[in-house]
Amino acid sequence: MFGFFKHQDPIQKFWNWFQANEKSLRDFQKDPDSALTQVLENLVKIREGLAVEFELSQNGVIITTISADGDIVLFPVVQEIVARAPEIQGWAFVAFRQRIPEDRLKEISVKTEDCELNPVKMKFFPMIEGDSLDVIVYVNGVTEENYDQVAYAGLLLIDNILGEYDCVTKVRQYDFQTMPEEQEELEGLLPLPELAKYVDNFHRKK
Repeated sequence: MFGFFKHQDPIQKFWNWFQANEKSLRDFQKDPDSALTQVLENLVKIREGLAVEFELSQNGVIITTISADGDIVLFPVVQEIVARAPEIQGWAFVAFRQRIPEDRLKEISVKTEDCELNPVKMKFFPMIEGDSLDVIVYVNGVTEENYDQVAYAGLLLIDNILGEYDCVTKVRQYDFQTMPEEQEELEGLLPLPELAKYVDNFHRKK
């Protein structure tokens, strides 16, 4: 009889809640903020720092992305949550934010108070040390005063270019510098939309 009172772990509780409420969540497009807030309030009961996104696919399936918001410490938690997701018709559950295809990068940009980070106008330079890859990202208007804002926005952008998992695990560190003005300084810099291809090739050759 005591089996009825068996303690449920937080992940199981989350999925029980999700299954009980998935019909109302299907209408998330009517009020996306409210739907995502409901899910997030239950998700963070598993662990603080997690994030969630909804996207309606072309075939009508709601793609639900569980994210660690770039915190590598939370990666195993995200993987376990998604691995234990129940099968629910009309829903698909994905671990980590995924890459945006290169041909769609021209459609996105991230703004700060001083700068607009448009990937098609940005460059990068790879720095290799042994088996490690560091990346310098170049964007117009970087200063000491706005560096933190630009770096935060830039990492959000790179998260979309590489996907959350590869952004964190395949590049050791990032730096953000203002775009050189002299043509000779621009030589050797690569277009930012090619970053994913470069990172993939680097790790393939290791």
